[in-house]
Amino acid sequence: MNAPVRRTLRGTVAGLAVGSCTLALAAPTATAQERPDRPATDAVADLLAADAGRATGERAPGTGTAQDPRHASDGKAGWVAAPSPAARRAPATLISEQSWSMAPGIDYRTWDQLEPRGPSIPQTVRFQLVTVDIVNPANSFDLLSTEKVAAGTTVHKMAEATGAVAAVNGDFFDIGDTGAPLGVGRARKGGLRHAPESGWNSSFWVDGNGRPHVGELPFVGKFRNNKHPNITFSGFNSPVVPRGGVGVYTAKWGKTRGYSVTDGAKRARQVVIRKGRVVSNRYGLTSGKKIQGKLLVGRGAGAGLLKRLRKGERLGLKWRVKGSPKVAVSGDRPLLVDGQRVVVNDQLMHPRTAVGIDEDANKVLILTVDGRQAHSRGYTMVELANMMTALGAENAINLDGGGSTTMVAHSPTGELSVLNSPSDGAQRRVPNGLGVFSNPIS
Repeated sequence: MNAPVRRTLRGTVAGLAVGSCTLALAAPTATAQERPDRPATDAVADLLAADAGRATGERAPGTGTAQDPRHASDGKAGWVAAPSPAARRAPATLISEQSWSMAPGIDYRTWDQLEPRGPSIPQTVRFQLVTVDIVNPANSFDLLSTEKVAAGTTVHKMAEATGAVAAVNGDFFDIGDTGAPLGVGRARKGGLRHAPESGWNSSFWVDGNGRPHVGELPFVGKFRNNKHPNITFSGFNSPVVPRGGVGVYTAKWGKTRGYSVTDGAKRARQVVIRKGRVVSNRYGLTSGKKIQGKLLVGRGAGAGLLKRLRKGERLGLKWRVKGSPKVAVSGDRPLLVDGQRVVVNDQLMHPRTAVGIDEDANKVLILTVDGRQAHSRGYTMVELANMMTALGAENAINLDGGGSTTMVAHSPTGELSVLNSPSDGAQRRVPNGLGVFSNPIS
């Protein structure tokens, strides 16, 4: 293992070489929003509109409203950044940095920089970056998770148990109730663990050839042989069954959670299917019971649909996630799509976790930003997207932030350690994470 490189620098930095990419700490190139002569694609325009909707009051899980903003599962209010018009953006000042190699093609770097934005808030920001060379066949990614979907543990424990070289926290989750992740989770060996039909499907995922992607992963589920074609599944081991929907739960979920999965709605029905047959169909939901076979939970109109299923009826279930990912972990929204920034919130500063793909350099960039602390103020969504652009990413996604933000990796002495400063003062228990692996080590 290479000895860490330590440098202390002061002064305005226009550019800094980072491996095979360049970190431009000066203002990045304007996005499509700021350059009307270069209109965004329809897909990018839709994403910008969706993010603008979140910023102006439209409700979205985990993000809140303009009056009650939430950029992290903890729902804590972020520090508010001073206005910073694009035309007056000044370069940041690099204060110090440290770096080392953890495995062939897997490098770590941390640095502090002084941001010109302020002055009523701390202006320093601290970053932790893991860069993974995806051309090296020894390097891979996997979903880290607890034994049960509706449970939590620390990123360090998940990384230690799996032999990961590095790891970060993953999906936003139902922190106030079931503790289950909101989005898609698929592991190499464990298969699909959880997924909603739609609404929280923006994901970092890896295909069968080992190539990483950022994009939507819709879930599709129904009965086999076109039985009851009007019943489709709104989610798989998801923390909430939407109004009128039918959710599927398996033993991977854990014990039943009663009306927690229907947001307290009492018009609900559960059906148990074992070995391809309906063994029970009852009104109302159980809590604290082991799931044997497959459990269907219908809410509202979905409960009415499930009432039609008869005890003893043969019913097979099938489901898939479009794109056929081998590994997947969701975030709440993309930051960059094909090089264009697709977030608009430039006010709320939080600890952040992001994953980006540098297509040109064949690298995956995993970044955490300390926040809500004296040594580091955190980043806005726009600042986070701009930083991912500066690091070389064309596509990037925002994972859970706030007190969940955790970076675990090998220290210069080879010890697996927490290398960022979690804003809660200690690691938060989270349901999943993204792990980086190197065959020669793990």
